[in-house]
Amino acid sequence: MSTWFWLNVPLCVAIFSAVVGIPLWLTFKRPDTGREVAEVRARLTAVPMHAVSRDEVAAWRAAA
Repeated sequence: MSTWFWLNVPLCVAIFSAVVGIPLWLTFKRPDTGREVAEVRARLTAVPMHAVSRDEVAAWRAAA
């Protein structure tokens, strides 16, 4: 009975390492930078989120 437990331990370690390691690796591979956050912030202020068409965006920019 205890043999099956010890055979499952390496499998559990491998799965846990993948669940924790892959997102961590992706985070280190492509970290968020301040420049990208600033671009998103500028884009949100340049175009209203509720805009449906380019004409509406043009009217919104002309009014500002």
